[in-house]
Amino acid sequence: METPWKYNFASLIDSFPYFGLHGTYHTGGYLAPLGKTRASGLRSATFLQQRRWLDERTRAVFVELILYNPHVNLFSSVTLVVEFTNLGAAYRGAEVVTLRLIQQDAILLFALRAVLAVFILFFAIKEVKRLLSRPLEYLAEFWSWVELLVIIVGIATLGVYFNAQTFIDEAAEQRTSSSAVFSLYKSAVSWFQVYTYLLALLICCGTLKFIRLLRFNSHVHALTMTVRKSSRPVLQFTFMAGIVLMAFTQMGNLLFGIKLQDYKNIPTSLQSMCTMMLGSFDFDALVDGHWVLGPLMFFSYQVMMQFILLSMFMAILMDVYAEESQGPNTDDLQMVGFIKETTSEAVRKANRTLSKVGKSHSTKTAQAGTLDPDNTRKFSKVLEELAGVPKV
Repeated sequence: METPWKYNFASLIDSFPYFGLHGTYHTGGYLAPLGKTRASGLRSATFLQQRRWLDERTRAVFVELILYNPHVNLFSSVTLVVEFTNLGAAYRGAEVVTLRLIQQDAILLFALRAVLAVFILFFAIKEVKRLLSRPLEYLAEFWSWVELLVIIVGIATLGVYFNAQTFIDEAAEQRTSSSAVFSLYKSAVSWFQVYTYLLALLICCGTLKFIRLLRFNSHVHALTMTVRKSSRPVLQFTFMAGIVLMAFTQMGNLLFGIKLQDYKNIPTSLQSMCTMMLGSFDFDALVDGHWVLGPLMFFSYQVMMQFILLSMFMAILMDVYAEESQGPNTDDLQMVGFIKETTSEAVRKANRTLSKVGKSHSTKTAQAGTLDPDNTRKFSKVLEELAGVPKV
């Protein structure tokens, strides 16, 4: 039996790295196909085990497969990982991504994305005109950057979607004639993940613009002014709270880094502390880590973060909010005035456009009704010549 594995170099198709618990793994490596049946997979695995495919220099082993459920039309990209450290320990990991790669209403979705592309193009032209008319004032506004971000993310979202759809169409054509279908579906799943992240960012920016429309409400206006005026004390408080949080993070890593996976390094310990502050924690694991220091750290952290620092944060915000809610600026809450001003501005622009069109039309009419002097002189000469001809 010949060797079933070969080295797979990095390519444009497999261009997404895998972020594991103990490292980041880029494309490329030894590839061994397991086949499409269980018997072929067991036969290949037995051969690899006999030839000692795994040795002391192996860093990680990936088992990847694509599953398809035709009843619900869903694809699942499954990645099973075993990482080996320098100390000989093995850490397992898994990632399952479920997507609907083959859309049933493809024409409707294509039409909706075409409408989105038209809207993005219209607003892009509008924002470019505003940028060229007053560049310094435009770049100094926060909402101008939000508009530019919406346009850029929208274009990137459409580009990533059509790129992923290209991989799906290519995989559908080569489903029965090529062995590279797995890599095509894997790339399509990865690009659809990027598409999901970009779409989430686009929705976030759209929600931010929608919140701006609520600025005519007195409570929303007071909240906006509260966040704006309390930015300096909140920043100072955040710096102090960050020091306390990092102190507890290092404490958790030093106490439980060897016994508990949630505190094995600084990033995971920080994540565990943040989730603990939100109410998600495993108290029994802390007791198993150390029966005295575990509960002591837990209760001291909860008292410090929930009762002291959180109360200070709310006191800062409520103090500024009380000042803003007492005397709101009514000029910023005149929604009817805003609508009238916007409508009048649009009417003025339309009148200027119509007046320019009317002037150009009247100028062309006047020019058409005026006789050319050169033509008049030529016509008079012809009449004189005709007058000098003798009559018969």
